[in-house]
Amino acid sequence: MITGCSGDYKDINECKSLGTLELICNLQNPEDFAKIPEEDSIVVSQFAGLPELNEGRVLIGKLSKLDLKTNEIEDFDIEFLEKNSLGIGDENCEPYKEFYPHGIDIYEGIKLTGENLSPFLEEASLLAVVNHQKVSSIEFFLIFPDYVTFSDKTNPTLIWVGCTKAPKETTYFNDVVVYDNEGSFFATHQYDKDLGFYHLFFLNIFRFDTGHVYEWSSKDGYSIVPNSAGTWPNGIEMINDDLYVNYRTNGMISKFSNGIRNDVVLRTFLNGGPDNVIAVGDELWIGGQNTDLGQLACIEEAVLQCPTPFFVIYADKDLNIIEEYNFEDVAFGGASVAYPFEDRVFIGAYKSDRIGIFKR
Repeated sequence: MITGCSGDYKDINECKSLGTLELICNLQNPEDFAKIPEEDSIVVSQFAGLPELNEGRVLIGKLSKLDLKTNEIEDFDIEFLEKNSLGIGDENCEPYKEFYPHGIDIYEGIKLTGENLSPFLEEASLLAVVNHQKVSSIEFFLIFPDYVTFSDKTNPTLIWVGCTKAPKETTYFNDVVVYDNEGSFFATHQYDKDLGFYHLFFLNIFRFDTGHVYEWSSKDGYSIVPNSAGTWPNGIEMINDDLYVNYRTNGMISKFSNGIRNDVVLRTFLNGGPDNVIAVGDELWIGGQNTDLGQLACIEEAVLQCPTPFFVIYADKDLNIIEEYNFEDVAFGGASVAYPFEDRVFIGAYKSDRIGIFKR
């Protein structure tokens, strides 16, 4: 264990390419991505970060839009559509006061019903965002493609339309995936928030279960997905009716299909594990880290860019690995998410001031 903690990593705090990756700088923890329908752009969740990685402080996060062709980033403005008739989320859930985004997902082609609806809503998709308030929540926003323009708005804009609170104050959501027009979702509960750092560290090292997957619908509320417990449930995604869950410190991705769970181990004990997973058509793109104990090097607040080795894997929907990319000693580390576009792959991280890009 001592050897695993003592990795000698390069100082890569300066956002300057070392030749392997192209970089987009001046960000805050670009932890998760979601493709915007009908655009060559993605939503970037600029994660508030873990307090353990910021000397106990909780940062405010934000959502931004990245143009995949130009690498330009704009922050979203957010407007609140309260007391609407769309029926998204809990009826009594109130708009947030502060925003601490984490995992995100976009449900394309949502069909909205309600009174006196604008025809513009036919072009909307539904963006779901994990928000780490005192009680974690899932926030819902309408997002529109570029060709839908609003005369009174100059910046890209999200419209908040509802939310749902976590079932317990101690729930720590990580990621979310929406599966119907009412905003029903699956979300990973990573661990109980009242567990201390060293307690969690112990559970992770010895691979004891720390969390599970929740399912929520407006009709039935919350339930736990059977047989979904594991160590550090993290990224979550769907292809058709199949559910995919990354278990970070189990080193595996699991497929839930017709009530059956199938596990594929991507990294062995203490060699890291998968973070986020994104479906692109019938393929899965997985970002993750190639170390466990080595990530202790990322705890100090002075470390702006976690320097540890990382991987990007893409696989088919049956979890057969198509290609794997491994990196170390580049101007990036601790990858959490990957998204392909044309001949390039964009990567984000849970502790980082940049996005990295490599050519396939």
